[in-house]
Amino acid sequence: MYIEGLLIEFVSSMSFTQAYAAMGRSKLENSVGEPERIQKSFLERIDSVSMDDYTPTDQLLCSHFQDLLRCRVLTSGIFETRFQVDKVNFHMFDVGGQRDERRKWIQCFNDVTAIIFVVACSSYNMVIREDNNTNRLRESLDLFKSIWNNRWLRTISIILFLNKQDMLAEKVLAGKSKIEDYFPEYAHYTVPEDATPDAGEDPKVTRAKFFIRDEFLRISTASGDGRHYCYPHFTCAVDTENIRRVFNDCRDIIQRMHLRQYELL
Repeated sequence: MYIEGLLIEFVSSMSFTQAYAAMGRSKLENSVGEPERIQKSFLERIDSVSMDDYTPTDQLLCSHFQDLLRCRVLTSGIFETRFQVDKVNFHMFDVGGQRDERRKWIQCFNDVTAIIFVVACSSYNMVIREDNNTNRLRESLDLFKSIWNNRWLRTISIILFLNKQDMLAEKVLAGKSKIEDYFPEYAHYTVPEDATPDAGEDPKVTRAKFFIRDEFLRISTASGDGRHYCYPHFTCAVDTENIRRVFNDCRDIIQRMHLRQYELL
């Protein structure tokens, strides 16, 4: 426990606290700040994580389950996963989102039911790794547009996970990085009347998350051909209901496919 004791002492020190706080105020956050923010949950629980009997588990009801969900691994290549929900078999392909990974995607798109597109909404003030200049959220919007308008994918619907809502809320409420500084159009944005905020949600957070959602929906509704649909969801990394959302959306997509097949839609 000698090393663990030193680590606990270090994390509890004033120097570490000041350095960690300064990281969020510096330009460093624009490129590498977010992964470090994820580790915050581990640092705040260093006492329990450093115990000899600590073991992450895949058991849903265990308090350590979310630790697995918070561990981020950069996807490189193509990974296949098969699972079952309510006796329905799913075959999922996980592909890397980096620019040099995208050329591998096309081999996965043959005869798919839907594409799951995951966006880090809190990345509105960050840049991509490839050039350290391009805004991450704008890169996601451009990529979404290229997939949505791809002539080979005009009948493939997209399940849109607007992820990292917890981090987005934290940034918006902190007020250090204003969305309008990166997206000037945000200054004139009005929340739709039918928007439903979460219970107790700050109006600033509601406006921010629906603005990002509507930026994607503006792309998906521009074609207006009715052959594929966008299914947006506000999520966070530890949201265990995402698979249920995929199941429900895929069921709706298949129903629409059958209706079109028999010219009922």
